[in-house]
Amino acid sequence: MFKAFAERGVTFDILGGTSVGAAMLGGFALLLSPEEVDRRTHDVFVTSRGFKRLTFPRYALLDHVAFDEALRRQFGGADIEDAWRPYFAVATVLDDSGEALYLLRRGPLWRAVRASGSLPAILPPVFTEDGRMLVDGAVIDNIPLRPMKALKAGPNLVVHFGTRAMPQRFEVDYASIPGRWRLFRHMLTPSGRRRLPDVPSPVNVLQRCLGRHQTSDSLSPGPLDLVLTVPVFPGANLMDFDHHSAVFEASYQWCRRQIDELAGEENPALAAILATNR
Repeated sequence: MFKAFAERGVTFDILGGTSVGAAMLGGFALLLSPEEVDRRTHDVFVTSRGFKRLTFPRYALLDHVAFDEALRRQFGGADIEDAWRPYFAVATVLDDSGEALYLLRRGPLWRAVRASGSLPAILPPVFTEDGRMLVDGAVIDNIPLRPMKALKAGPNLVVHFGTRAMPQRFEVDYASIPGRWRLFRHMLTPSGRRRLPDVPSPVNVLQRCLGRHQTSDSLSPGPLDLVLTVPVFPGANLMDFDHHSAVFEASYQWCRRQIDELAGEENPALAAILATNR
């Protein structure tokens, strides 16, 4: 998305996001190119296997150490205050304060990205110096248009991923889900694994829970807020980034076509964004 608009000369004056969106826009706040962001994504998720290191589930399902180290390496010692573009990341507060949304606008950039993407139970929460416990921002605000509008006037470009063309239904017999010992026996052999019912994984269920909290239909965009709802591309997966470059290319081509279509319709929000061309 960023690459397609940048090719039209668009300059974004402030960048912010939730979860993986916070990570991608953190790179752009440092003036990295889309290709460089893609290369660094490869290091964090593929080379370093950031989302593939299981651990004893005392604090989380994944070992966070290699993931955190890869984020530190890719964002260097940059603080949010030192970025070339103003930046924010959205996290969710889990404490008894009565608050829910937590806006990260200062401190180490890698840590803000890590807090915003702390998938509950998958990665350990991030704890602030004043004792706040932070998890993935998508729990409370998956599409942070409201925080953006509180920080600046429009126009705003809002990118939302994950919309399916048709509602999905599940043909699953609940009674067929095995208990732990029968599951263990089935998992020992390829034929046993094939006989298991086709039930979404815990991570898939979590992804659906996060996505249900807020969709593009629940937003209240202004006349100069352009909301792009991006379809699911083959290879896109919450926990598996092996095909991230293919998804990057598919998203880029899709966005180019969308810009041309909206320009042909004389969309006012697109016109306002393109007017930032310097």
